[in-house]
Amino acid sequence: MSFVKVSRDADIVYNYDENGVARVPILVGECKDCALERVAIKPGCQWKPDIYKLEEHNQVFLFMDGEGYVRTPRQIFNITEVAVFVPEFDKESFTIHCSAKSKKPLKIMHAVSEIAEYDLQCLKHARMSLPRFRGLSQAWLYKEFNTAENVQQLTLLEHRNLGRLSMGGTIDQGPTKVGTHIHNELEQWYIVLPGSEFTYYAEHDGEKEEIHVTEGDITFTPHSSHHGSWCEEGEAYKYIWFELCTDGYPGDLA
Repeated sequence: MSFVKVSRDADIVYNYDENGVARVPILVGECKDCALERVAIKPGCQWKPDIYKLEEHNQVFLFMDGEGYVRTPRQIFNITEVAVFVPEFDKESFTIHCSAKSKKPLKIMHAVSEIAEYDLQCLKHARMSLPRFRGLSQAWLYKEFNTAENVQQLTLLEHRNLGRLSMGGTIDQGPTKVGTHIHNELEQWYIVLPGSEFTYYAEHDGEKEEIHVTEGDITFTPHSSHHGSWCEEGEAYKYIWFELCTDGYPGDLA
C-alpha cells in the first residue's frame, strides 16, 4: 500500500454552488493535525471563509491559478501570481474574489490545522505580522546544497514564525534534481503548479516509491521519509512545499 498519497488534479470534479464556489476535501485523514481542501471560485464570484480564534485553528490559503483579490476591512491584496494568504485568526473577516476578467476559475489550496500547545506558546510569544500575503516573486531565497546548482528555493512562510506551519517553493528547468533528504519532524505536502512536471521519490520503513506528478497534483508524505525528486529534459520544477512540524521545532522559544 502506497505511503505517499496523491490527490490528482485530473480526478477532481468541482460542483459549484449557487454562489459559484466549489469545495473538495482531499487527502482526508492522512494528517490528523491538518485538513486540506481544493477550492475553486468562478470568475466574478466570491467566497467568505470561516474565521477561527487563535486557540481553535490556524489556516492558510495558497492561490494556485487564476486571478482575483482578497478583501479585508483595511486592505486589498491582488492575486496576480501564485501567492499565499494567512489571516489574523478571528480579528477580521475577509472575502476572496475571482476577477470577472479572469479567464479561468481562481483555484486555491486551503489548509486548516489544529492548534497544539506548541502553537499556542509560539503564536503568543512571537509570530510573523498578520495578515500575511506574499506572492512567489516576493519570496525569500535560500539554498540547500543537495540540490542542482540552478534550483531556486523560496520561502513564503518562515519556519517557527507561524507555529508548526511553514511554506516555500522550488523552481528550475530540467534536467535537474533535488537530492535525497529527510525531515524527521515534518509532515509535507507538495503542490504542483501550472507548467510543472517531474518525478518524486520517497522511502519509508524500507518501502520505496517513484511517482510522476503534473500540474495541479498534490502529494502528502509522512515525516521520517527519505525523499527527493528529478525532472528530465523538457520538464520543469515549479512546486510549493507546505509543512507541519508534528511536535514543534526543537529548542526554546525564548
